[in-house]
Amino acid sequence: MIALLQKLSLTARLSLLFTTLSCAVLLALGWFIGASIEKHFEEQDHHALSGKLELAQHIIERVNTAQDVANLSDQLSDALVGHHDLAIIVQDTKGKVLLNSSQIQFPETYLHPRTNQPQHEIFSWTQDGQTYRGLVSIYATKNPELPSITVGIATDIAHHLDFMRNFMRSLWLFVFVAALFTGALSWVAASRGLRPLRAMRDRASSVTANKLDQRLSLEAVPPELADLAHSLNQMLERLEEAFQRLSDFSSDLAHELRTPISNLMTQTQVSLSQARDASSYREILESNAEEYSRLARMIADMLFLAKAENGLSLVNREQVNLMQEVQNLFEFYEALAEEKQIRLRLQCQDDQAASTKSTSEQFTLSGDRLMLRRALSNILSNALRHTAKGQEITVYIEADPNFLTMRICNPGPSIPEQHIHRLFERFYRADHARQHADGEGSGLGLAIVQAIVLGHQGTISVRSQDDLTCFTLQLPRTTIA
Repeated sequence: MIALLQKLSLTARLSLLFTTLSCAVLLALGWFIGASIEKHFEEQDHHALSGKLELAQHIIERVNTAQDVANLSDQLSDALVGHHDLAIIVQDTKGKVLLNSSQIQFPETYLHPRTNQPQHEIFSWTQDGQTYRGLVSIYATKNPELPSITVGIATDIAHHLDFMRNFMRSLWLFVFVAALFTGALSWVAASRGLRPLRAMRDRASSVTANKLDQRLSLEAVPPELADLAHSLNQMLERLEEAFQRLSDFSSDLAHELRTPISNLMTQTQVSLSQARDASSYREILESNAEEYSRLARMIADMLFLAKAENGLSLVNREQVNLMQEVQNLFEFYEALAEEKQIRLRLQCQDDQAASTKSTSEQFTLSGDRLMLRRALSNILSNALRHTAKGQEITVYIEADPNFLTMRICNPGPSIPEQHIHRLFERFYRADHARQHADGEGSGLGLAIVQAIVLGHQGTISVRSQDDLTCFTLQLPRTTIA
């Protein structure tokens, strides 16, 4: 049954649910009405029979002699003239029948009631296919020496039962027709109510890789589906952005690979165009080796970023002193900085510690030394490429009990605001003014920096204004593997 319901459409499920609930309500209402009518008939019969018992009681209470007892049947018969639907039986406590107006057999349990049986309790019984409802009561005569008189009075309720049968038959027929009608209305209502979902389905089915700009109209859906439509629109925006980035990445990758491959092909074709001496071939091979090295670095960087997308694993975790790492990188780039007449300055919370190259744990965190060195090296090399001669690159390090914050600032042309959020994309460059003339770098450096920082559960941001660009790295002291 459950498997069958799961195969039904949502419209069919809602229609079935509404129809079932409607039938349950109608059946409960019909049962209540039938019980109420039955109760009304019972009270009506009880009132009529009680009235006749009161009349019999009035006559019996005047009986004083045995002759009055003998005449009692005539008096009660006269009192019931015109009530052909009533039957009466009168007998004394010894069981002698004084009057029996019909062939109805009263139940003995009621003619001889128990001492704890309540008086004037209406009861029903069936005899020869007929159903009767009656009352029995015992009355004392005026003379205490005479036995008490038991009076039973009953009425045939066949007309009541016929009415109830016809009523219930009509009620069930009405419930059946109402169920069909409700089911049809439920189907129409559910179909109309689910029309916005079908519209959302049609709009979603029109979305393809080439048409990701489709959006669902929030004004055309009911409030209950507005959140769903909004979530779908956000998903489409993310998909469109992801596809656009993938498309840009493919184009940039093809562009970056085309240059070294074209150089290799051109140099090879030129070298093969005519005979050359050994020194010329050596020069060509050395030039080709440089292009191969560039390709190898680019491929290695792309493999690193591919692994980082699936969660960068810190294999070699150890205690790393950031201040010491920055000083080591300053020594590595010292020759290049002197060539470009650029000063490198490290500023920590404790200037004295910086000047003495302290190895205290103040600027120490848990992480992968090689990865962190690579990230810092990428940012410093990027800063050296874009800093003019005679300027200064400053590295600020701040420490607190939970985080180490590093800011690497270099003067130079400000990056437009619209490019800031895309600096960490692969192969993305803000503008041609910030690209190095000698072609160094593949556009993957900042993407690698971001992957390493995120792998250490840190954050990275960039701010560029007033001809000053600052990269801010915040790294937790303890990195969860």
